[in-house]
Amino acid sequence: DTNAYFDEKDVKRVYYLSLEYLMGRSMQNALLNMDLETNYRAALKEMGYALETMYEQENDAALGNGGLGRLAACFLDSMATLDLPAWGYGIRYNYGIFRQEIVDGGQVEVPDYWLTFGNPWEIERPDVQYPVRFYGSVTSTKNA
Repeated sequence: DTNAYFDEKDVKRVYYLSLEYLMGRSMQNALLNMDLETNYRAALKEMGYALETMYEQENDAALGNGGLGRLAACFLDSMATLDLPAWGYGIRYNYGIFRQEIVDGGQVEVPDYWLTFGNPWEIERPDVQYPVRFYGSVTSTKNA
């Protein structure tokens, strides 16, 4: 077990906190990292399916909207590649950040239901919760 090894060696660990992670789709990345894509492609073809079709079924995790989210994902990927004892922490947005649509000629933000069918890469821990408190005040204005 990796954590047991790190505990035994008493290594320093990296804890990376970001409000955004643009990880992209995980299935293809996982198969490539484990050198299994060729075997999966062959097995699915034998059953009459295309691997690319399966890749398209995965929702893209809407956990960021720009360069910082992509950078955070690249940092985590690099740390994993280098076998560094690192963990990434962030906010688990139930509805993603948002999706943009044009309605009646104007841009509107709508929830991105990226978790409609769950997330196979996630280890759920509903018993672990941390309150996040926000202080200050909110001022509302209406556009003319």
